[in-house]
Amino acid sequence: MEGKLVSVAAKVLVVDAGNTSIKFTAFEGEQVLWVEREESFPVNTGFSPDVIYFASVRSKEQSALLHADIQAEFPCSEWVTLTSQAIACGVRNAYIEPERLGVDRWLGVIAAHYVVTGDVVVVDAGTAIKVDVVNNDGVHLGGYITPGLAMMEESLLSKTARIRFDSREVVEGDELPNSTARAVTEGCREMALGFLERIYHRYPEFKWVVTGGDAQALLGSLGVSLECQPNLVALGAKLVGDERLRGKK
Repeated sequence: MEGKLVSVAAKVLVVDAGNTSIKFTAFEGEQVLWVEREESFPVNTGFSPDVIYFASVRSKEQSALLHADIQAEFPCSEWVTLTSQAIACGVRNAYIEPERLGVDRWLGVIAAHYVVTGDVVVVDAGTAIKVDVVNNDGVHLGGYITPGLAMMEESLLSKTARIRFDSREVVEGDELPNSTARAVTEGCREMALGFLERIYHRYPEFKWVVTGGDAQALLGSLGVSLECQPNLVALGAKLVGDERLRGKK
């Protein structure tokens, strides 16, 4: 994306409500002041936003409750709820029903197109491992969702009676796993790596932008050249929210 967009509000709070945690990112202009993961707005920050950009993948009921709690905290702040669209910030959604693309994926794709010039593979490795591809023209080509490392392990343990281990048993080794703990943790990791390696071989010339707690560790093992953007979704929310506000003026 050409050029640099200028913030339309002095102080912005981005609320990214994921499945397992809520990420609050405070912006002053284009600068990130702080980032917190909490279940409610963190206290004693001294931050009072002019506008709140709200993006949630939670149920309608959960999102409404969170919305009400935060709006009660900042009744004078303007509120913008972000959803996936057919087109935003120069990016075209691949989905036939654009609103069904998870808003976190959508915002990550938009941010990646903004921060990197060229064709991009976007990887968000958290609760789930999400991969999206966007080309230099801002056309989202589609993507994948697979379970994240912790989810794969939990699924295996919940469906079996005798696969059990203590977290203290999880150690790394170079040879084949010789304990249940290693068999499970390293097996899940190999599955994730195999998936990401196939993506890499399919798009070898694309640049990679990654976010999420497991992204760097996984992709570092593959030797993929990448750009880490821990606040990728928040940056996308800032871009889309600012575009929405400009449209109102």
